[in-house]
Amino acid sequence: MEYSNLLNTSALRGLNPVLRVVLGEVFLGFLAIVSAALTLIPMLFNTTPQADALLGVGQWSIILLFAVEYGIDLARASSKRRFLLNPWRVVDAATILIPLVTLLPGVSEVLRSSPVLRLVRLARVLALGVRASGVMTREETTTVAPHAPDPMLVRMLTASGGAGPRPATWDEFVQWAKHPGREWYSIANVGHHNLSEVAGASGIPREFIAAHLFGTSYPHIDATDRYVSLFVWLAEGSLDKQIYRNGLLLLASDTSVVTFSRRPVLLMEKIAGRAASELAALPFPVRMACQFLKTVLEADETLVGRLEDELGKLEELPVRESRQQFFERTFRLKKELSAAQSDLWRLRGVLKALAESHVKLPGSGAGELPFLRELSDTAEYLYETVNNVREGVLSLIELHLNVVSFEMNRVMRVLAVVSVLGLIPAVVGGLLGMNLAGNPWPLTLPQVTFAVGTAMVTCLYFFVVKGWLR
Repeated sequence: MEYSNLLNTSALRGLNPVLRVVLGEVFLGFLAIVSAALTLIPMLFNTTPQADALLGVGQWSIILLFAVEYGIDLARASSKRRFLLNPWRVVDAATILIPLVTLLPGVSEVLRSSPVLRLVRLARVLALGVRASGVMTREETTTVAPHAPDPMLVRMLTASGGAGPRPATWDEFVQWAKHPGREWYSIANVGHHNLSEVAGASGIPREFIAAHLFGTSYPHIDATDRYVSLFVWLAEGSLDKQIYRNGLLLLASDTSVVTFSRRPVLLMEKIAGRAASELAALPFPVRMACQFLKTVLEADETLVGRLEDELGKLEELPVRESRQQFFERTFRLKKELSAAQSDLWRLRGVLKALAESHVKLPGSGAGELPFLRELSDTAEYLYETVNNVREGVLSLIELHLNVVSFEMNRVMRVLAVVSVLGLIPAVVGGLLGMNLAGNPWPLTLPQVTFAVGTAMVTCLYFFVVKGWLR
């Protein structure tokens, strides 16, 4: 288990960060090893009374920390009985209680017997060993309160615009769905748990909403006798933190528009506040659908700009100073680029189908086609830009990997040279021995030194000629 997970799953979250580390599983596991060693020292070595006193202080200090951690977790446990019966907590209690037993009146006399004392110490070492091993195997079971789903948010916009979008009640939407007018209703926070309610109120089959809002992973458009459905991803957030993609499903009929989204979105506010003189003569559903697509495309354009900026920042980093953070940033950027590439490829297909009238919006004529062609060209440009940025990221990753590999090869070459040069005196020393006096070979120490030095210089010369030291 990772260190961060150990702290997060502990019951010590509300404490001071320093105290959380001191009473955390990692540090206490280390102290268990130290305490086990302190317990074994008197059994393996002859210690003085002063050393015994010092060992006792160290062990009782560790036991105190164990007791504090155990008491805090017990006080914060939602179920005391489950906490006490937890096998790992039984081990924790044993590491505390076994030493405390030795302090009870009458027990100390019994423990003066060497075999009994050794048995107690071995039991304590066993408990501490299991306590330390828990760092890698144990998992704290915490009861997480179920998160209540957020309520659905309903907003509406009239065809005239008026005062702009306004909040609406669920009953208003239900009544409107029975006799739709020239309005746009937006339903946010739609999830699997409320699909039946949404389908019953809107009159749209539950399977249709589930398939187009949750059962798909790419933008698409579909036409039926009643309406045209359009699913897209709206990029939200920043690259520094995390980019979220909110699924949006738009249904456009002859007179009205309904949108469903997985999370809240300010799409209606952006569209209502935008002047659209070139689309003013178009029917309300066509005008809203065009502005809907433009807003989504603008979000993609903003995202692509952020991805380009991130690539520019990464290119400014020194190539010879590649660090783990660099590769984390580049791989995260590569992931976002792959997602944006897939979204834009599908979205440009949707816009191309609309611009070439392969799929027509309800009540549409030819007035929206120039607008849709412009959006299609923008989507094509963004798609090509994302491809170029992705190629740049891949080239940058390859460059840094090659530089790291080259530097590693240089280090390995230097180590190989040092090993070969060191092998010559090692072999000669092994054959002739450390002392030449009294040996049958008519060699002196200066002669051996000269021969070894000449051999090393010769090898070094060939390494230089081969370019291994450049």
